[in-house]
Amino acid sequence: MKLLDYLREPDEVTLLPWPLVKLSDVPLSRSEAMSSPQVMVVNAAMGPPFILRPGEMTMTEKSKSGLFNRLNWERLKPGQSEGLVDSNASPVLLWTPATHSPNALIAGNIGSQADSMRSISEDYKRWVERVMNWVRRTGTTVWGLGAGSIRPDLDIRRTDVTTVFALPDALAQLEDGVAAH
Repeated sequence: MKLLDYLREPDEVTLLPWPLVKLSDVPLSRSEAMSSPQVMVVNAAMGPPFILRPGEMTMTEKSKSGLFNRLNWERLKPGQSEGLVDSNASPVLLWTPATHSPNALIAGNIGSQADSMRSISEDYKRWVERVMNWVRRTGTTVWGLGAGSIRPDLDIRRTDVTTVFALPDALAQLEDGVAAH
């Protein structure tokens, strides 16, 4: 909720499903977004997402993103009124909300899926960096590559080498003995 407050949802950003978008989608409520596996964060000042449909150049190009667009289209089988988010053209963030139960926290994440944020726009790149810097400033590093980043007093079970920042409420749960995955 603190992240959504920082993003100024619903005044400045809206939350939509990811990666399939219905052309008539209404924004998700906070509770709907929190229970969704993936959420698109759309900043009104940055502009709308670009939606892919078959036959568009980005669906047929012989690039890594073109291949993934085709694979996702085949796997997700969008309906007539749906399309895929073009992550290389859309000034949006992909947010995977963290989830929790009494015994475990599952880390969430937020960021750009664009191959080059700058190719979307300089303003978009700055917005993404502001959001990521807010997470770093507000959170506490609890897992990462550096030896000082790993908190041996916390039960964190990860198999990757990413940096994990725990926001204050999550950190309090971790310090109370809840495991993180």
